Amino acid sequence: MGTSSELKSISPELNSSETIQKSVFSAHPTIFILPTHVSLDELHEVEFRLFEHGGNLTYDIAEAGLILGKIGRKKRAALELRSRGLFTEEIPDLNTSLPSISGIDQQPPLKRQKTQDSEVVVKASTQVVDLCTDSEVEEYSEKGLNDSSQSPEFIAKNEGQVVTVLKLDWLEQSIEKGEPLPQRSFLIYKGRKVISTPPDVPKPPSTAVASQIMKRATEDASVVKYPTQSHSFHSRRSKGPTDSTEKSSQRNPPTLYRQTTSEHDETVSLPPQPDWVHDQVGFACMRSAPLHSPNEEFISQLVKIRRIRELTLDEIGVRAYSTSIAAIAAYPYVIKRPSEILALPGCDAKIANLFAEFQQHRRCSHSDKDGNVATADALDSDPVLRVLNTFNGIWGVGAKTARNFYYSRGWRDLDDIVEFGWDSLSRVQQIGVKFFDEFQAGVSRVESENIASIVKRHANDVRPNKSREIEAIIVGGYRRGKELSGDVDIILTHHDDAVTRGLVVDVVASLEKEKYITHTLSLHLTATSREQQTRPLERDETGKHFDALDKALVVWQSPEAGNKSADDVQKKDDKKRNTNPHCRVDIIISPWRTIGCAVLGWTGSTTFQRDLRRHSKKAHGWRFDSTGIRERSSSGPVVDLEHNGNTWEERERLVMEGLGIGWRPPEERCSR
Repeated sequence: MGTSSELKSISPELNSSETIQKSVFSAHPTIFILPTHVSLDELHEVEFRLFEHGGNLTYDIAEAGLILGKIGRKKRAALELRSRGLFTEEIPDLNTSLPSISGIDQQPPLKRQKTQDSEVVVKASTQVVDLCTDSEVEEYSEKGLNDSSQSPEFIAKNEGQVVTVLKLDWLEQSIEKGEPLPQRSFLIYKGRKVISTPPDVPKPPSTAVASQIMKRATEDASVVKYPTQSHSFHSRRSKGPTDSTEKSSQRNPPTLYRQTTSEHDETVSLPPQPDWVHDQVGFACMRSAPLHSPNEEFISQLVKIRRIRELTLDEIGVRAYSTSIAAIAAYPYVIKRPSEILALPGCDAKIANLFAEFQQHRRCSHSDKDGNVATADALDSDPVLRVLNTFNGIWGVGAKTARNFYYSRGWRDLDDIVEFGWDSLSRVQQIGVKFFDEFQAGVSRVESENIASIVKRHANDVRPNKSREIEAIIVGGYRRGKELSGDVDIILTHHDDAVTRGLVVDVVASLEKEKYITHTLSLHLTATSREQQTRPLERDETGKHFDALDKALVVWQSPEAGNKSADDVQKKDDKKRNTNPHCRVDIIISPWRTIGCAVLGWTGSTTFQRDLRRHSKKAHGWRFDSTGIRERSSSGPVVDLEHNGNTWEERERLVMEGLGIGWRPPEERCSR
């Protein structure tokens, strides 16, 4: 991914001094943060620190002029660049070293004596060699090798071609100082971008030697033909499906969006920018994204590319594409030109290029709905990605496990798993394989409502309360308006904590008894074990975003079979099996005091929830999850934003308003 526009305003309380601080890095080139030795939470924090102070962030290393990372050695820096497809040749710094001249190696220390015309380099017990150091440095500089990026002429000539790698500490210390610090003490590596891996050959300063080398190179070029990139790719692919396929989907040479003459001269006026575009609001939770976007076809292509990133374990790419997709999903107009995309926060030239490709294909097919992107097509056309996508669709199989199935165990389809590896699967994975097709079919809204009513009835049967009954709330994709959900998420709640304590165990037992639940995949009593209080702060919360409420993840199948009565189905002599489909159901229990947080947390979508947590931390210093809100201080006191709400709807609204994101109905939280 490429440049992500900065968030200009995180909260309305930003004062003028904070606004001035935002310009600390505005004059610097585009910055890339190396993810090596950096957790995702740290990356979020570093990025927004950079945003706040005027930095221009990119997710595409090929576009970066400045790279920050937690590495310390020059060789490691060059390796990190190469591993991400950015090839460079080092730019030597004459302030620290002088390369060998005319084939004579430097062997310090040297003693120098002045003569009338030049310096004489004297070495003990050796002959005197007459060299003019001043002229050498001048000649070396003319060749462009004496470069420490301090020369204005060099910067003007090579803008965009030089990349500098600094220690990540430079960012924080510059922010504390209020101005960019000198880079020399933080410098790890400086190089010039090249098209491919450069040969490690010293550049001769001698014109005569240079001409001889050029002559030999010309002669060699007429005989030797080096393989092109596409030739190498097909050579590797001919050996069978390997990692090269997924690498090719990520290592394509980056392109920059260029506005065409016709586009520049186009007189059609663009629609007025929404406030969140004008203000560059980068949090998905602070803008409305409808279920059906006017740019749904293009979004579907980006979702496929993000899926490829998931399957290739590119967490940074997944996050970057999610940010871009969320911005486009919230844009209320049909995008007509790539330049419109560049104005959206989190979208860059790469996304604009993808849209141009999508638009061009749609024109060629003479259809307003038939557009595609070559990178996205790989999800369906590439044999490796197709298999990985299928394996990852098994409930209980993540992307890493899917890759293990393919590369380590050599499985190529579900039949291979059943035939060669069934006994090695976990119980949950076996269930996922067994009901693979049924789980993929999804659940309709009518069926979701029917399941929720049955769960609610059983909950009130096992915990009868004369004053008030247990409420059942369908959340997830159903609440956002989806016609078909991957599973059914149901929250049960009651005003009395004694009713909800341990409720999930009794509900599951009752539903199993009546054959509605065929398998219990997992059951958690984490909230009951801490007296249903808001989850305490932990020292290391990296990646711990799954809520800590009591819950049961189960497989559901209705025991009712068409016109046949339930009693007939249970008869032992009835040889016909129950043919009703199986589906996934999550039963979640929330105490009333934090029901607003639970409903908000479980409604989604994924990017909306991710940015909700990030906004809570950035704007208020709070930790938000479905169990409640806490301050991120040493004591971590609970922040109660919903105590004045009489219904769960009111309490959810109070939480959203208290967090400063404003209320928006669940149908407008579809950031994909």
